[in-house]
Amino acid sequence: MPDSQSQSQSQSSVCNLGKSCPGLDVVEQVHGSFGRWQLRTILLIFLCKIPSAWFTAIIVYTAPIPWKGELVCHPSEWNANRTRTEHLSRNHPLWQDARSTDRLFNVDVCNAYSQTLARGFVRSHGREWNASESLEPHARSSLPCEHVEHMTDYRSLITQFDLICSRRVLVAVTQSSHAFGALIGGLMAFSALKRISPRRLMLLGMIGQIFCGNLTGLVDTYQLHIYFRCLTSIFCALMYTSGQFILNDITSGKARIIVVTLSELFWSIGLVLLPAISIYFDDWSYLYVAISSSLIVLVWLHRWIADAPRWLLQHQRVEDALSQLLESATYNNRKVPLTLDVQLTGLAKELELKAEQKRSYCQIWDGETKRSQVIYIHWIWGGAMVIYNITLLMIRNLGTQQVHVNTAALAFAEMVGLFVGLYMILYTRRHWRWAGNLMIIAGLSTYLVWLLPETERNSRRVGLELLFWLILKVSNSASIAVLTTCTGEMVSNEKRVYLLLSVVSFSRLCLVFSPLLSCLTVVHHLVPITILATLAWIYGLALRRLNRYYWNSEQPHISQVPTPNTYRRQSAIIMRRCSSASSECSAYSNELLSNFERNMAVSIADIWHINFHPSSEIELEMEQQQPEALRSHSSETI
Repeated sequence: MPDSQSQSQSQSSVCNLGKSCPGLDVVEQVHGSFGRWQLRTILLIFLCKIPSAWFTAIIVYTAPIPWKGELVCHPSEWNANRTRTEHLSRNHPLWQDARSTDRLFNVDVCNAYSQTLARGFVRSHGREWNASESLEPHARSSLPCEHVEHMTDYRSLITQFDLICSRRVLVAVTQSSHAFGALIGGLMAFSALKRISPRRLMLLGMIGQIFCGNLTGLVDTYQLHIYFRCLTSIFCALMYTSGQFILNDITSGKARIIVVTLSELFWSIGLVLLPAISIYFDDWSYLYVAISSSLIVLVWLHRWIADAPRWLLQHQRVEDALSQLLESATYNNRKVPLTLDVQLTGLAKELELKAEQKRSYCQIWDGETKRSQVIYIHWIWGGAMVIYNITLLMIRNLGTQQVHVNTAALAFAEMVGLFVGLYMILYTRRHWRWAGNLMIIAGLSTYLVWLLPETERNSRRVGLELLFWLILKVSNSASIAVLTTCTGEMVSNEKRVYLLLSVVSFSRLCLVFSPLLSCLTVVHHLVPITILATLAWIYGLALRRLNRYYWNSEQPHISQVPTPNTYRRQSAIIMRRCSSASSECSAYSNELLSNFERNMAVSIADIWHINFHPSSEIELEMEQQQPEALRSHSSETI
């Protein structure tokens, strides 16, 4: 975390209410950094992450890749022999020719090969018939399908809108519309929060998702489907953006870091629950209706979500802020100043004046932070979000039969990566470097997926391929945890809102085009994961470059572990020097001298940084006699 932010956040844990603390305002002094009152609101906002994850990953279950045997092709050139063609297509589907991989199968779905059909006709009727004689010379290799019959019990987007062959790109377009809605919703939330309170905007987002989400599943045209899916994503962005605003306002210090990071945990929980929900529905429309209607519970729970107190004060709603702070002090058992209303009025004027100051997006490019670093963080966010979402959407290509297990496995991988990232934020000094190292290792190791044998894609083969997806997912989730919490350290406090808005909007813009990567499976089913692996180690190198300028200064450098003899020797020197004249201990601070005691404690770094040069002849003589004293001391201890 940045120096200024870390210092201001850590003050909340050491400043008492009765003492003036310059780094804290009255709001934080009253409700504290974390308590039971914040916990209630935090959990309710976390629950909003679950339907957000459902709307993002629902394409995995509303548009599953067809199994072998679910599609039957009726060639257009066989109209003259329609009876025989229908009989042949029913009894000899396209996959009857020996083809084991899904890539070849996808080609077979879209083209009825004349030689394959001719061999099937011979097996059925016992006489030769060349289907390519009546074709043009350029079309003798294959017969395009006039109509594809879907032989499946599950009614999906694929079957209803016939999204196969050349129309398979439209499946990616539906996901792109969702990403575009998130982009527009984030920008709308930034503007709406200037006038609408976060709590009310969150409620509008919930109601909009219920309405538009149900319409998304009930429409019968593809154009209306992507239109309402975009609208649903807009309201979804309004909901969780305003919720994130409230979380940042009611927490502080290390509690804010943990809360912001763990908010993604409920996203992963939503991914675990989605497969369990989908098995109860045999129609994609019903799945949309079920997910959208679940938000009614959140609307009912919304009454217990608190508003952002500083937003209320900024808009001169002092009475509402006072009522909310009194409630928080009651639940958190905190002391309340007797002049709380007066202090809130003064803080409201300060926040209003601060809001009237003209700030613009261009301030993040003013050169205070190097423009190259700002460009780096934009591309890092774009790459991280592309990997985060596409690894989930590409799970469809690992096989429809294992899609439920694979989705849950990716969700658990996200949870593991989340806690790894939280550890790096809280307990490492160079979190950018560690995140970069993880991404480089994960990206380069993912290339090993090409060494898997080209066998039939059974459960064993899918499991081995899934292992590489999980490695990439864990590392990327850890990196996103670092990015979410530590991006603001690159600029000053007043610029952090614009920097976060910029990087998040850029990453969502990248998500608009990234679903098209799924179409590259027609070349080879490993091409998308190879592209993601390349993107992973490239932005890992960019993370390592940022490590040169930003690190957690609160975490001390880990010193070398001293041996017992070194400890005894160095501690004896420290105590001897500090007990002598002040001229002999000028290398030590006044605090060390004033607080000197026989049982004083020092850090390991102080033991290693002791001046090894003796300051007097007496000290030199004592150091020469020290080994014998140490041996006698050891024998007495034994």
